[in-house]
This record gives sequence, C-alpha cells and structure tokens, in this order.
Amino acid sequence: MLNDKDLLSIEVARMYYEFDKTQQEIAETFSISRPTVSKLLKYAKEKKYIQITIESPVDAINSLEESLKEKYGLREVKIAYANPLQGSGANERNMLGKQVAAYLENIVQDKDRIGISWGETLYHVSQEIQPKAVQGVEIVKLKGGMNLVQADTHDQEIMTQFVKKYNAKGQYIPLPVVFETEYAKNTLLKEKQTQKILEKINEVNIALYTIGTVTKDSLLYRMHYIADDEFAYLEEHAVCDICSRFIDEKGGICLEDLNSRTFGIDLEQLSKVENSILIAGGDSKIKGIHTALINRIPNVLITDSMTALKLIEY
Repeated sequence: MLNDKDLLSIEVARMYYEFDKTQQEIAETFSISRPTVSKLLKYAKEKKYIQITIESPVDAINSLEESLKEKYGLREVKIAYANPLQGSGANERNMLGKQVAAYLENIVQDKDRIGISWGETLYHVSQEIQPKAVQGVEIVKLKGGMNLVQADTHDQEIMTQFVKKYNAKGQYIPLPVVFETEYAKNTLLKEKQTQKILEKINEVNIALYTIGTVTKDSLLYRMHYIADDEFAYLEEHAVCDICSRFIDEKGGICLEDLNSRTFGIDLEQLSKVENSILIAGGDSKIKGIHTALINRIPNVLITDSMTALKLIEY
C-alpha cells in the first residue's frame, strides 16, 4: 500500500523527469523545501518508482543506422558519433574519414574498380584509409578536375593516397569538370582515349562521393566554371550538386545546358553502382542528402550522428 510519502515522491519525480521542472519550482508547487525535493527524488529511486535507462552509444548508433536504412530503403548505413559540443568542420570530416576507412577495409577486394570524387571530405578519407593487401585494384576519378586553375580540391593528393594504400593503378582525368561549350566536350568525346576513360568510370563497382551546397563558396562558381546568370538560376532551383551534377528537390537535373558541359559520371549511372556510397554530414547538407536518398542515388550512406538524427526527423 502506498503511503503519503510514496505518492508525493512519485508526483515530485513526474514533475522533475517528465515535465522538466526545476527542484526549486517543485518545492514552490508543493510548499516544501528544496532539500526535501532532493530527498524525495532519492527516495523514489530507492523505491524503484524511478527507473532510468541510458542507452549506450553503440546501441544508439545501431538503432539510428537501422532507422535510416528502413526510412530510405538503403542497403547499408554507417554513422560516426559526433560530439555536439565540438561543432562541425574539420573534426566532423575527420570522423567521417575514419568511418569510411573502416567500411572500405571490409568491402574492398581484389580487382575492384573504385571511383572517387574530390574535395575536403574525400581528402580526409584518403588520409584515414589503411594499406590493404589487394591485387588488381584500379582507382578512377568520377569526374573531371580543375587542372587549369589553382583550386584546393586535393584531387591529385586523394588519387595518390588511394593508389598507394591499395597498391592500385590510377586512372586520372586530364580534362576539366565543366567545359566552356558543349561542342568542345563533344569533340573530345570522339577521341578513343576519352571513350576509354568514360568506360572505366561507368564500370566502377565502388563509388565514393559527397554533396555540394549551392553557395558562392562553391569551387565551380569561384573558379568561374559557372556564369553569374547560371548560378542565380541554381540558387533558386537547385538543392545540391552530386559529382558536379546539380539537382532540384525532385532529383531532376537543374540547368541542362550546364549539365551537358559537365564531364563525369551521370546520376543515373551512379545509382546503378554496386556500392554507391554517399559521404556527407552537416546542417547545410540535410536537404541535399535527403533529396539524394529519396531519389535512390546512393545505396550506402555514411554520415555523423547529429545529421542522422535530423534526417530521421526530416
């Protein structure tokens, strides 16, 4: 039989744990002292009226991974724990890099053809991957580069590290990611060497790429690959770019003229890759990640825990 103290301790516990009232507020509500509130909370724990379960980080991460797999129909999700007190930026990319490296350690096999994009996130991945004794691996860039400009894409460094770590051959692309005209691109596409490069791109069985935001910090904009009027259109209609292909919130290509001048894997082909791995995190990329996922472009997502939580709620 519950006595008055039992009942009071339960009410105090409910106000404290369920309604987030402070001990001072509870004391004023029941006209008791704050120390009495503290003693009643302790009493409620001793009587097991309060049962607190703290989910371990591993269990919580596993639960998040399964939830995202179910929500988006993904084959695999890997989540790096993100400490919200440390913020984003380089720390976030380091964590993602380590998570991707661990995933690649498990899946890379002899004779794999690995397609890679470029940028800060992929640079951190390249630094974290560990040497693996595999044979016949080839590394292929998924899109052209910025060979003629000074841009911090890390594309050469990324390729060098992947080739070194997997004792692989590297297929570089000595072509720009965006041509000035569609005619110039099509002229080069007639060359046998260019056709061989495209064949290799379209035969990758592992693709690693991230998502770009549509801001004036974009390298494509800063390096004048995109004209002002084109960028104004993208700002209004595009949610992100994937391998320099800009898409709207329905997953459709934005600005076909720009897309026709872009050299690299197209999104339809990217969605067919056996291991199509999107590596992305951060508030600015939530909508882009969601758009990519609902349009079934990646079948594997590697992200951080804070991004994962927001995707669940999106």
